[in-house]
Amino acid sequence: MSITHAPWLVALSLAMAFQGSFVGLNRAVQVRGAVDPRRRILLAGAALTLALAIWSMHFVGMLAAKLPAPAGFLALPTLLSFLLCVLVVGIAVFTASYKALTPFRLVVSALVMGAG
Repeated sequence: MSITHAPWLVALSLAMAFQGSFVGLNRAVQVRGAVDPRRRILLAGAALTLALAIWSMHFVGMLAAKLPAPAGFLALPTLLSFLLCVLVVGIAVFTASYKALTPFRLVVSALVMGAG
């Protein structure tokens, strides 16, 4: 059994990841210097944008794979996986932007985001 990929969907997946990461990280950098309510809006925007970039990159990448058997996606588990991604990325961005960014805080944030 060989699995092939649609090259244009793989390229689209990468483009979505690059664009979403650029915008999300741009917002995440601004969180530390902001005060409420702008801080909360930037935190939510960073979490949503980064989560959408991560999740859509993986989802489009899965759609790019031409499997030998039919595959489908259920709406509820798919939506729950996106919401979990938003929550985990939000926790990671909050952890990284809460106080001064130390190497330990950076590692914890990276591990939380990677585990999610």
